[in-house]
Amino acid sequence: MTPPLTTKKRFLNALRGQAVDRPPVAAVVTGITVPMMEEAGAFWPEAHSNVDQLVTLAETIWLRHSIECIKLPFDMAVESEVLGATMEWGSLDILPTELGSAYNHPDELSIPADFFDRGRVPTVLAAIGRLRRRYDSEVAVVSSIVGPFTLGAKLFGFDNFFTWLITDPDYIHPIMEKLTDLAIRYAAAQVQAGADAILIGEASCSGMLISPDTYRDFVVAHHARLCATITVPNILHICGRTAKQIPHLLKTGVTAYSFDEGAKIEIVQPLLKGKIAMVGYVPTVGTLLDGQPEDVYRAAVDCLQHGVDVLAPGCSLPPHTSSANIAAMVQAAQDWTPAPAGAPAT
Repeated sequence: MTPPLTTKKRFLNALRGQAVDRPPVAAVVTGITVPMMEEAGAFWPEAHSNVDQLVTLAETIWLRHSIECIKLPFDMAVESEVLGATMEWGSLDILPTELGSAYNHPDELSIPADFFDRGRVPTVLAAIGRLRRRYDSEVAVVSSIVGPFTLGAKLFGFDNFFTWLITDPDYIHPIMEKLTDLAIRYAAAQVQAGADAILIGEASCSGMLISPDTYRDFVVAHHARLCATITVPNILHICGRTAKQIPHLLKTGVTAYSFDEGAKIEIVQPLLKGKIAMVGYVPTVGTLLDGQPEDVYRAAVDCLQHGVDVLAPGCSLPPHTSSANIAAMVQAAQDWTPAPAGAPAT
């Protein structure tokens, strides 16, 4: 029997495929809800750009709800804001997002030399550092970057970017080169600030948006270059149907894969298990938001029976998810007893 581990060690071991006493329960995308904001006295949208509020809100999910990592920032628009996108800052229950495209042609893309002094980048790095100092040996701090493919789609607009994949494919690789270079630098800065793991958000790589061949031809090499430089565990998050992407994804060198119910666990488990860590997936809307605690517990147990290494919501927690439903997911992980070698999971 593996002895009990510290929360941080359990989480990092699970990502690295090392021994754990039980799978950790985490929220690696966004786990903040309106009830958490009320508990913390820190609220969106102000908390996105204020270091004190960002730290206070980010730590609430661990301090009050026993989710076994602290994740920040909460949105995926930090880089695009700095790179010229017009922002819609959201509200109490809506995350910031971009309004339209920042550029119309690849030649317009320029990474400012003072990127790390602009926008919310200094806020995010300062908050990472403060949380790491506060929780150094207790719980892991997970920070995030936007993957180069998704950032390209945000900056140039989905209509342009996805059309160019067909009509002007030579446009895509130079964009990906520049944005991968930026992702490498930003991830390194987050690690230097104190991040224990890095989430790479690549929603635009979903099989619902691009084919496996497109992922192979336009993304894999850039993901591999990025992952090779990140010195802490890295988690690639892609939403939706992605089973056919997995053979290519396994060539990137990513540490862990975070997925939702679009990638049915009974299909992807044989493809992933023992190769990279599986992070997922209690359905966010149908179960965590709209279900009852017993529904959440049952869905969490199903994930654990299918061998997830980290139990997590499939994507961002809906802001109006009840605390009781979050507690049911946590309880399922805490109750879980791994099956002995050779025995069926229970």
